[in-house]
Amino acid sequence: MTMSKRRELRFEVVVEQGGKPSIDGIFDDEKSAKERAGYLLRLAKFPVVRIVRINGVGKEETIFEKASNGGAKPTTISPILEASPCADALQVYGFESRMTLLRLLRGYWDEQGVIPAEQLHRYFPLRYFEREALLFNPAVSRLATLQAPTLGVKPHERHDQLMRMFAALKEMAQHSNDTLAPYDKALAKGGISGLLAAAVERPLEERDRIVTHAVAALLEPHREWGAKLGAVLRLHQDGDDENTRLVDEFAAEIVDGREPIRELIGYAPDLASALLALLATLRGDLDDRFPNTGALLALSNAVGGGGFRQVREALLRRIRGGIEGLNPLTKTGAGSEAKAFQSIVDGLVVFDGPMGGPAMAEALTKRGKTVWAAGGVDLPFEDTALRLAGRMGTAAARLGFLLDLATSDYGHRKISFLIQRVAEEFGRVKSAAELAAPGVSIQDVRDGLGRKLRAAGIPRALADGLIAKIAAIPDEQRALTVPSALRRQDTLDVRDPRAVPPRLTVTYEGRSVTLPDDTAELVIGRAAECGITLDHASASRRHVVVRMRDGVGSVEDLSRNGTRLTPTGGEPRLLKQGETATLSGRGEIVIGSLDLGEKPARIEWAVTAAR
Repeated sequence: MTMSKRRELRFEVVVEQGGKPSIDGIFDDEKSAKERAGYLLRLAKFPVVRIVRINGVGKEETIFEKASNGGAKPTTISPILEASPCADALQVYGFESRMTLLRLLRGYWDEQGVIPAEQLHRYFPLRYFEREALLFNPAVSRLATLQAPTLGVKPHERHDQLMRMFAALKEMAQHSNDTLAPYDKALAKGGISGLLAAAVERPLEERDRIVTHAVAALLEPHREWGAKLGAVLRLHQDGDDENTRLVDEFAAEIVDGREPIRELIGYAPDLASALLALLATLRGDLDDRFPNTGALLALSNAVGGGGFRQVREALLRRIRGGIEGLNPLTKTGAGSEAKAFQSIVDGLVVFDGPMGGPAMAEALTKRGKTVWAAGGVDLPFEDTALRLAGRMGTAAARLGFLLDLATSDYGHRKISFLIQRVAEEFGRVKSAAELAAPGVSIQDVRDGLGRKLRAAGIPRALADGLIAKIAAIPDEQRALTVPSALRRQDTLDVRDPRAVPPRLTVTYEGRSVTLPDDTAELVIGRAAECGITLDHASASRRHVVVRMRDGVGSVEDLSRNGTRLTPTGGEPRLLKQGETATLSGRGEIVIGSLDLGEKPARIEWAVTAAR
């Protein structure tokens, strides 16, 4: 009997960081446990190291405990405003629930170097997390308070439900390795498609548990955030929507926090560079000639292919957090601060306004007030909004920004001013093409603007009038009628060539694109989704963008290597990143480096009167 009990003894080496204990290892004999504890103390990484002896009936006794000079800052819960409720423990493995846990306990996961998908399957970390009353109890209480009204129960009732779910999670974690190991092997051997095929006979409600356990096993050897992200992205298969959705969710779970982002862009010399790197990642345009981590480049390539909605939202949250913060964008003074801010704004703008919706519009406006301050006085709200709107390249982008700003709590305080600006912007619109991105129907434009107008709180009569202006136009008819109050009274001579808007034609390797007829703007670069794709090592993924607005053609350099313009009969010019030049007559946009042995790409342009 004595020998049987001795065999059942185990010794747990427990470490603490920030007052939070976790199990470092489990040993069969006391000597091995003490050797491990001594090694951890010599590292001086943990403030407390202890050995707990557990007998065959589960009784615990601390037989060794010693403190060192190491350790990290305490971990607390983070404020959240909403939390996805679960009806049973199996739903906790779902993506929305994992993201709730991730944001509620962000510091905890960062310090542990794990994501919830990993920790939910580990019995000992769950058990020690439960014992950490300063972290566990407030987290459960916060969730209960947020979820109780949605579920129609009292907070204490929801608290009891959550505690029962946590007990069920621990129970499943004790036996997960035995029951789910075959699925881990299926993922390792056949990727996500192999995993889903192996689990096809299991009930649908168990799928999230099976998938997260398999991914947790895949991530187990990887301690660094970049390595975790790389392991997940290697599972991605283009053309498989379910594969993309799952990879997107796990990648978003990894990159949602501050510490993973810091590791991925650790080379960035300042905040602006970091934010611009994240923006390039969002666009699938991260420059592979600079010292980005391999994982961030892989993420950029994946996001650039489309379908990574959750990753995009996670990156936009981090970008918005950087804009909202108090840290300077640069380290070289006010002039550089304004220039860096303008680059960030330009990087956020898409056809119908800045990415990130009302929250981003608010963050940009607040930062713009301080960046463009003069004499220690912030720029007024009105001037800031107009200045930001002026950086938007299309009527759709300006309207999108103004309506998003009006929808935000911050902007709604200035709703009268914003309503007036929206009405004025609509009054300047002369073509339905100004409001429709390439490939988007006019009906979609009507619906989208209608939703934004209603969300912004634009008065019903004005909103209906603005929408009616578009709704009255057949999809095949492109011209919009300018309201009489804003219509010019000049008499136009149709024989006057100035009355006919010019067109900009861009030609490369026999293919021509005409602006504004074929497209609102044309991006040229190495990325597959560009309007003109180049096969040049020195070209950026998005190298230049060519636009036609109000009858004026222009080209903007987006690259790091620059772009040469050679107008026919004019002086050549070298554009640098962020610089814009007007296009007139004829000429060539030259991209490529003779120094690299390349034959530069020569893209012809011609501005002519339409016929």
